[in-house]
Amino acid sequence: MQTFNRLLIQCSPFNSSAMADSAADKPAAAPAPVEAPAADLEYASSCFLPTTFIDLPLIAKTEYNHDSTVYEFGLPEGKSLNLPVCACILLKAPGRGRGPGGKDDWDGSDAIRPYTPMSDNSMLGKFQLLVKRYDGGAVSQHLFGLEIGAKVGFKHIKFNIKAQYPFEGKKTISMICAGTGLTPMYQALWKLLGTPGDDRKVVLMYGNKTVEDVLMKEQLNEWAQKAGDRLKLVHVVGNAPDDPAPAGWVDTPEYIAETGWVDKAKIEKYCFPPSEDTLVFVCGLPPMYKALCGDRGEKELAEGTVLHQLGYTTSMVAKM
Repeated sequence: MQTFNRLLIQCSPFNSSAMADSAADKPAAAPAPVEAPAADLEYASSCFLPTTFIDLPLIAKTEYNHDSTVYEFGLPEGKSLNLPVCACILLKAPGRGRGPGGKDDWDGSDAIRPYTPMSDNSMLGKFQLLVKRYDGGAVSQHLFGLEIGAKVGFKHIKFNIKAQYPFEGKKTISMICAGTGLTPMYQALWKLLGTPGDDRKVVLMYGNKTVEDVLMKEQLNEWAQKAGDRLKLVHVVGNAPDDPAPAGWVDTPEYIAETGWVDKAKIEKYCFPPSEDTLVFVCGLPPMYKALCGDRGEKELAEGTVLHQLGYTTSMVAKM
């Protein structure tokens, strides 16, 4: 993991070296050339991917920690994914879909999941996804079992273009996420902290089951150090609301160490209060959306959810 953290630090928005110059732990064999999609396909944005699935090769895999892997996918030489900030792409796992019977009810359909790359658009000829494996996870386990050179289907649609930088009219930003829900926040932080003249303040509240599950921890620490009071980093660690703090889990100059779950009290304590000039990003698993703001697929802030109870409105919340 030290090698991978060095990769992230090299790619800091405070560092002029481009992510395109970084390398994974083990160099992959030279991939076969990747062809550009047909020109007559439909595109939702500047992204390289069309709105219909195309296959891209898996060219490298790097283990990040005990349950997360960085997957590198090939693009045509010199091409950027060119994905808008705060947008995601869709990945298809053939035959990994499930019916209503639960995790063992494989029905032969395709499983499709949204992912936000952790790589910046400065990376050319490839892009990277950081994926956490879940027990019984249809897509995460499928990816983990793929060999280098395997083809994976991707597309990009308009629905997956979320709040766009520079987030016009918003003076303060709160980011609430868990697990790999960090990745769209990472992209937004990259722009907010790395754009000259942008001095807005940001709170990042990041929930995980254990300290070992925290992704990009050294990178976030570096950003917090260099951003000063512009970035407040709040880590929330726990398997249950009343979990005690793990041994040694204390505040540091870089972050606030909380325990339990991301909940109403913590959001009220640390995040910017409701206002027309504030914006709250939310990203995590479906139960997190349901509790905090309502289903990800519904634009409106759901009544009775935590953010609604705290006085936020739909225009103040971005479901990533």
